[in-house]
Amino acid sequence: MSAHLTQHRIAAALAAATQPEGERPWTLLLTKAPTTHVDVRTVIYRAEHPEDVYFLPETDEPTRQAEASRARIVQDLARRDGYLAALAAAEHLLSTTPVLPVRVEVSLAEWDNGPSIILTFHKAPEAVRLFATHVGTEVAERPHGERSVRTETFGVTESGIPFEAYALTDAPAVTE
Repeated sequence: MSAHLTQHRIAAALAAATQPEGERPWTLLLTKAPTTHVDVRTVIYRAEHPEDVYFLPETDEPTRQAEASRARIVQDLARRDGYLAALAAAEHLLSTTPVLPVRVEVSLAEWDNGPSIILTFHKAPEAVRLFATHVGTEVAERPHGERSVRTETFGVTESGIPFEAYALTDAPAVTE
């Protein structure tokens, strides 16, 4: 999860949020808000699967639901931090690279532990090579389907965000 996720920041987010009706008030919860991906997902799972008594401690339904709504807020804070870190990394890549992609994608699925960046260079494998030289990564070419070649490079930004850059081109015609 996010390195910026502190109990103080979580408390501020909870103070600004509206708690769903029927839950125990967050201020009365005896547990600290979860700050790791595993802990957040566990709390949410417990609330969504009350029949799974193996994982369920002795808590009542309003408490489980309050802990889960609080965990969802923590998850959203961490995801927001992940997006902002990836956008900052993408901005740095774009501001320094000698070649510009035609598309930049920043993604972060809610079950992932972090964001990623994808840069697409439309039918420009040489641009991928220039980009790779600039960021210090290796380039590979591999078949993509029956009629295309994918020129690609993978790496991690200085801030720890994984990225990939690629170009698809037509495969050379096979002569018989």
